[in-house]
Amino acid sequence: MIHYHVPSVSNSLKLERTCPHCSRPNGRIHSAITQRHISDPKIETVTQRRMMCPFCKITWTVRLQGVSDGRQRTDRLICIGVVLYMLGLSYRGVEQFLTMFGWQGSKSTIERDLARSGQKAKALHIQSLRMGVKVLGVDGTGARMAGQSRAGMLFFVDIGNGKLLFAVRANETDSRQVRRHVQEIAAMVGAEQLRTDELSVYEGASEGIERTICLAHWLKSKCRRSWELARQFAAEGLLYESQTMLELKRLLHEKWSSPQLPEEIERLVRRFINCHRGIHGKANQLLQHIERTWPYIGRGPGDPTNNVTERLIGLTYKIRSKTMRGFKSWDKALAHPYLSQYLRGENGVSDLRRVI
Repeated sequence: MIHYHVPSVSNSLKLERTCPHCSRPNGRIHSAITQRHISDPKIETVTQRRMMCPFCKITWTVRLQGVSDGRQRTDRLICIGVVLYMLGLSYRGVEQFLTMFGWQGSKSTIERDLARSGQKAKALHIQSLRMGVKVLGVDGTGARMAGQSRAGMLFFVDIGNGKLLFAVRANETDSRQVRRHVQEIAAMVGAEQLRTDELSVYEGASEGIERTICLAHWLKSKCRRSWELARQFAAEGLLYESQTMLELKRLLHEKWSSPQLPEEIERLVRRFINCHRGIHGKANQLLQHIERTWPYIGRGPGDPTNNVTERLIGLTYKIRSKTMRGFKSWDKALAHPYLSQYLRGENGVSDLRRVI
């Protein structure tokens, strides 16, 4: 359970005598206390007072804590709109919810509130980052942007505590861009190990640190490919080769925990080593890839897969992006995962007052 600290509106007006223009003290009272209408779930009016600097003659308004300058809504109401959107409502849905109770909050206003809170959450997240990440999980996903071509994002996750580290704009097809981000972030957080999927783009990015391949990705793709080859061999009447591919599938499920390539699979590699064409050549490519990547499969204690990274991508980004036509800007798209991570709290507490 997460305990949320939400903004509130103070009961008493605290006079701020420091001039916001020249920063000199001893500001003077310039008006009587007045009441102003405010949109809030609990109160209808708030008190405020005008102050004047005796030196530069600038006047300013002192408001209750919980009411920001120039706003017709309290921070508490803004917090409600932000949380409702993060729980799954659309901008228009949040607007309809607020207006149903007579509170202010247009679709565009809610969007601006989310953008501002997301940037604050991102800044707080980066400030709180700690060194000494043992296993750095990296995975990419497609980013749908409104009115723009589909692009990509890379997510960096601390596998040990299951928390987001960074979300950056990068396509997994751009090897130079991916390797630059991976090397910079791995050095920044002091990662000891890199956990990725099978894409070759990550091979050159793991210089200086150990790289492990996600067991779930590796096993699923190899078993599926073995099954496909078995069906193709059977369709051409090559029953012996078909049974060999089925045997390979069985061995992968049984022997994946072995740190060394099992002798049974090694014999299959030698059997197809000289095949370079047709289905036999495809079987040779599969076996060669299994032999080459076998030492790098994640087999350590705990979660040997990259599922923590994929789960965080889904929870912090993909679930939200699937319910909308796309983020309108990259700043909003990249800030959203940090705000989503912030709402999950730290040690069971999430202080929303810091991001509203």
